[in-house]
Amino acid sequence: MASSKGRRRRREGVAALPVTITDAALARRRKRSRQRRRLWRRLAVLGTALLLAVVITWLVAFSPVLAAKRVQVSGVQVLSAPSVTQAAAVPLGRPLARIDTATIAQRVAALPQVEKVHVNRAWPHTVTIAVTERTPVLQRRDAGTWHWVDATGRSFHQTPEPKAKLVVVEAPADQRILRDCATVSASLSPKLRQALHKMSATSPDTITLHLSGGRTVIWGSAAESDTKSQVATALLGVKATVFDVSSPANPTSR
Repeated sequence: MASSKGRRRRREGVAALPVTITDAALARRRKRSRQRRRLWRRLAVLGTALLLAVVITWLVAFSPVLAAKRVQVSGVQVLSAPSVTQAAAVPLGRPLARIDTATIAQRVAALPQVEKVHVNRAWPHTVTIAVTERTPVLQRRDAGTWHWVDATGRSFHQTPEPKAKLVVVEAPADQRILRDCATVSASLSPKLRQALHKMSATSPDTITLHLSGGRTVIWGSAAESDTKSQVATALLGVKATVFDVSSPANPTSR
C-alpha cells in the first residue's frame, strides 16, 4: 500500500514538470516581447527627435522663413544710417543663422568715424548694428577744411566750418603730436579752457596754449599735464603775457 502511494506521488511530480517548463518559456517570451516594445519605443522617440532636429536645422539655417530682411542701425550722429548700412553690406535674403556678424562688424569698423561697433541678430528677420562714434576733442584746419581729431590723435571727420566750443589746434597731421595735444586739452581747468583761443605745436615738446588777451602758456610736452594745468591756472592771476610751465616745479612768467 505504501509502495502504491509512493508511485502515485512520483507520477504526479513527473506530470507537473512539463507545466513548470512551459511557464518558464512563456515568461521568457513575454520578457523578450516587452524588451522589443521598449526598443521600438526608444527608436521611435529617437527617430522623432532626429526628424525634428533636421526640420529645425533646415528652417533656421537654410529656409527663407528666418532670413535677414532688414538692417537696423543705432548710435550714429556724424554718420548716417544709410552710409553704415552700405558699408555693412548685409546679405539680405540669407538665413540669419548664416549671417557672418564678425565680417559685417569689420566692414563697419573700417569707417573712420567708428570707434566701436556691435553686430547682432534680432530674430526673426533683422540684423542690428550698434555704432559708437569717435568723440572729437580737437579740430585742425587743413586746406580750408576742418578736421576733427579724437583722443588718440586720429583725424576722422571733415567739415567746411569749425565746430563751436571744440579746441582749435595748429599742428601738422602727425598722430603722435595730435594725441599729445589731446592729452593736454583733457587736462585743462575750466578757467584755462574758458580763456583758451587755440593750441599750437610743431613737435611733441613744443605745445603752446594761446589765451585771450594775447597771453601764451608754454606747455612743452604732454608729460605732467595735470600738474601743469594747476600751475598755469594759478599763474593767470599774475600780470604777465607769457607763462612757462614746461617745468612745472619751476614755472616762470614775463
